Amino acid sequence: MSKFVPVAQVADIPSGESRAYVVGDREVAVFNVDGVFHAIENACPHQGGPLAEGWIEGNIVTCPWHAWCFDVTTGAMTLGGYTTVDAFDVALDGTTVTVASEPRL
Repeated sequence: MSKFVPVAQVADIPSGESRAYVVGDREVAVFNVDGVFHAIENACPHQGGPLAEGWIEGNIVTCPWHAWCFDVTTGAMTLGGYTTVDAFDVALDGTTVTVASEPRL
């Protein structure tokens, strides 16, 4: 069963930005999209590019290494559904951002 792990304060991730955090044995990228937080696996499946360092436009992050694009709300690749990255539930506990220890199924 998944538990929620505190990773940051809301103010640590401004709107339109992201940060990488370790949750259990996984590294996740946490995105603030207009005040709503989302989390996906931080490694692009192509060659492991750090998605938290990518370009964010709306709900789409572009990998900084080779421009693969993913929807931060679902982890789905936007170019034909070739692959996905794991998506994690995010919850706020007051001003603390917490991320589920296990990805969504």
